[in-house]
Amino acid sequence: MRMTPECVPCLIGRVLFEAEEVDASKSVEAVRNASEMLGSLFGEDVCSADVATQVHRETYRILGTDDPYKALKRKSNEIALELYPAAERFVKASKDPLRAAFLCSIVGNILDFGIGTGYDDPAKLRRGFAKLLEEGLGHDDTPKVKRLLRKADRAVFLGDNCGEVVFDRLALREIKRFGVDLTFVVKERPILTDATMEDINGLGIEGIADRVVEAPGFAVGLDMDALEGRFGKMLRDSDLIVAKGMANFEALSETDIAPVAYLLRAKCSPVANAMGIRKDINAVKLFEGRRAG
Repeated sequence: MRMTPECVPCLIGRVLFEAEEVDASKSVEAVRNASEMLGSLFGEDVCSADVATQVHRETYRILGTDDPYKALKRKSNEIALELYPAAERFVKASKDPLRAAFLCSIVGNILDFGIGTGYDDPAKLRRGFAKLLEEGLGHDDTPKVKRLLRKADRAVFLGDNCGEVVFDRLALREIKRFGVDLTFVVKERPILTDATMEDINGLGIEGIADRVVEAPGFAVGLDMDALEGRFGKMLRDSDLIVAKGMANFEALSETDIAPVAYLLRAKCSPVANAMGIRKDINAVKLFEGRRAG
């Protein structure tokens, strides 16, 4: 996805949030550095995910941490595990378990910190979970996804944030019912609240997916260089990619990789506009055989 002017204050807000989480005394330095970087990197012809990656890499260096969200990630998983039995009942009671599982997975995607567009406190998910499920899907390409799954041999599921990764288990289980070989992807290195191998330890995902692999590098969304190597070949060789969250859309929409079914909460106008959907909805959006952005 191409960067827009709205991406700039969003990134600055995220940097400030990270600094205040780790060491508030470094807030000025972190925000000043991010502002200077954005002054030179921002443009309509650059990928928003790539710019965000560069800004966060420098912010983490300034803050002297490799995981400023560590405590929030743990809390997100804890609360999601509390809610998981209700989500599981919701799926079991549904006439369309795949759609219901997708919705539960997407509702977890509402967790987002420091950008003012999602739930910035994991506890809010506990209070709002049922209401978010009641919203349903504002855009629903689940029937198209089913059509692809019926013909698929290999599928890849790109995970996103902690918390929502707990609910991803429901989606993984329903995808496996189609008889596909399923790979689940986590991040190799911590970035934002994205799940790593350490973060999914004990969640049982390894018992559902056929394998769990790491997306190489440090990147918001996906490392664009890695998409030219073995990891990118795995994606291109799959019959369907299910990608969670806005950052994965921001990165993958810059590539020729398809088909991709995005499961996300459209939390900002730039992403919603680029996807051709409304803002603030739960969406299953399939891009089939063409570039998304």
